[in-house]
Amino acid sequence: MSGRSVLRTALGAALLVNAMPHGVAGVQGTPFPSPFAQPPGVGMSPPVVNVAWSAVNAVAGAVLLRRGIRTLGEAVAAGVAGVAMGSVLAFHFGDVLRGGRGLRGLGHERSAPPRLLIQVTEPLAVVFAGRRWMPLWGIIHHRGRRSGTEYATPIATIPTVDEGLILIGLPWGLHTNWARNVVAAGGATLTLRGGRHTATDPRIVDGSVATTLAKPFFRFIVGRMPGAIVLSRA
Repeated sequence: MSGRSVLRTALGAALLVNAMPHGVAGVQGTPFPSPFAQPPGVGMSPPVVNVAWSAVNAVAGAVLLRRGIRTLGEAVAAGVAGVAMGSVLAFHFGDVLRGGRGLRGLGHERSAPPRLLIQVTEPLAVVFAGRRWMPLWGIIHHRGRRSGTEYATPIATIPTVDEGLILIGLPWGLHTNWARNVVAAGGATLTLRGGRHTATDPRIVDGSVATTLAKPFFRFIVGRMPGAIVLSRA
């Protein structure tokens, strides 16, 4: 099992979940938010657009999952990705349909994900992160820069072109609290692939820099994030 197969499985499951709300709204003849409206993801698109968008997501998800789920790690990745995507969609579409802006209203400087996402995914993350068969998913151990409290935060690492570096995306912004704790401390320890690793020289970089450090297969994902934190393996 490789990190690429785990990511492929997770992305396939997420796309299938994303296909459902658009498809349901489309076949019911109900306008629904889509990426093709203005503003994207917030404005309403006609049913035919949502049916088409649902089909694109469903086909892409099926292609990514065409080899099936063959390992425990892939099964866990698919389950976690599906639950996480469902939680994000529930937050986003629920807020939009109440008159808000959903994820677009969070802004790039938000330091924490929506509470619903944390509540749903944290129990799974605590159990599975850092296991040998979850190569991209780990735990970073850090201390609060003001409180001194010790924390263990689940994170997703991104394979890099330099094996001496550890790259962790910051989808919730460059001011993510745990990342600021790590920078203030000058390093951290991580649980990855069933072992403990020491990392030093932490620095927060923007998305353009992070993209150059990631392996080619992962650059599109990294490029969609505001930035990342880079650490050196001790």
